[in-house]
Amino acid sequence: MATNEGHDTAPLFAMIGAVSPVLVPYTQERIVGELWHRPGLAPRDRALVTLAILVSRNAALAYPHYVNKALDSGLTGAEVSELLTHLAFYAGWPSAFGAMPVVREIFAQRGIPAAQLPEVSPALLPPPAPAESAARAAFLAETLAPVSPALAHFTGDLLEGEVWRRPGLTPRDRALATLAALATLGQAEFFPSYLGRALRLGVTAEEFGEALAHVAFYGGWGLAIRATLAAKPILAAQPA
Repeated sequence: MATNEGHDTAPLFAMIGAVSPVLVPYTQERIVGELWHRPGLAPRDRALVTLAILVSRNAALAYPHYVNKALDSGLTGAEVSELLTHLAFYAGWPSAFGAMPVVREIFAQRGIPAAQLPEVSPALLPPPAPAESAARAAFLAETLAPVSPALAHFTGDLLEGEVWRRPGLTPRDRALATLAALATLGQAEFFPSYLGRALRLGVTAEEFGEALAHVAFYGGWGLAIRATLAAKPILAAQPA
């Protein structure tokens, strides 16, 4: 079988069928044929979310297919590169590094040169609005700094002050990928901050709901339900 993007998945499905035959139609019909074609989230965003989930799970076996699918779905090589940078902070450096050999090979196969990748020190996007900046500064000072001044420093200076402001991904895309990573890592307790930010940056409730379906299939049903329960009161409190 070849997907719409032209990648031959026959060897993969032959391997799956030799162990769990029913997973072949479940994968082909319910994930490939249904999930990826639902209208509530663009294919590009589904690819972004799925890569965030896979990197958070360090799911190396899936990288060749889904990195290619992401590039075929509209993500650029520069955006995939920047996504790995972003996920290093939320899923950990080892998980991000684990994806790089496969991504490097795919970039070489597709003729994506280093010159097309994000700059090391680009001009940063503007900082958040003063009220949001003040709220983040208060969190750092009151919650993180008393326990770990180092964590407060790196969170404020590097993660919030630089990574979130890099132009290689839009803030909206970063927010969507971060929510997928947090849900996959079982860290839905951070949703009051991150889901609120995502909604302000343009992620819709419908898009977030579709992303949770990807978390279920690619990360695990229990994690998706846990994230749903954490998100429900936040979404209910949004203006109609």
